[in-house]
Amino acid sequence: MKKFFSNRMQSLIIGVGVAGVLGAAYFSFIVLPQNSAVSTATQNVANSGSPTTNLAPEALNITVYRTPTCGCCKGWVEHIQKNGFQVTDIVKPESEIQTIRQKYNLPSDLTSCHTSEIGGYLVEGHIPVADVKRLIAQKPDVAGISVPGMPIGTPGMEMGDRQQSFDVFAFEKDGQTRVFNSYKF
Repeated sequence: MKKFFSNRMQSLIIGVGVAGVLGAAYFSFIVLPQNSAVSTATQNVANSGSPTTNLAPEALNITVYRTPTCGCCKGWVEHIQKNGFQVTDIVKPESEIQTIRQKYNLPSDLTSCHTSEIGGYLVEGHIPVADVKRLIAQKPDVAGISVPGMPIGTPGMEMGDRQQSFDVFAFEKDGQTRVFNSYKF
C-alpha cells in the first residue's frame, strides 16, 4: 500500500509540474503576446517617421469619440496618451459620431471605429502617433487623415507580432483623397 501511495504521489507531483510548465508556456507564447499593450512591431509602426518638430503641449490636445462597446478604440486612446497626448475621451452613440464625420465630409470608404478631432482636423481610426504629429506639425490643407477599417497591428489592434499592410489617407472637404503615409509588411 505504501509503494502504491508513493508511486501515485510521484505521478501527481510530476503531472502538476508538467501542467504548470505547459500553462506557463501557453501564457507566455499565446496569451501574453496577443494581449500586450503595445507589441514591438506595433511600437515600430507607431514611432516610424516620427517628425522631429517639437510640438507645444496644447497642440497635443485631442478629443476622441467612440462607442461604449469598442475595446480597440480604448486601446488606441491608451496608446496616444502614452505618447504625450492629452485626451478628452467621449463615449457617444454611433449616430452622433457619424454627424461629426459628416462635418468634415469624411468619405464613407474611409470610416473606422472611432473618430477624433485635433487642431481643426478629423483623425479617423487607428492612426499611428507619428502621422497624427506630422499632421498637426505640417498643417496641410486637408480636412483630416484616416486609416479605414481596423488593420491588424495598428495601435489599438495589436495581435502579437501579426501586422497587416495599410495606408493612412488624407482627405479633403470635396472628397478627394491621397495617400498620406504607407506601412508595408
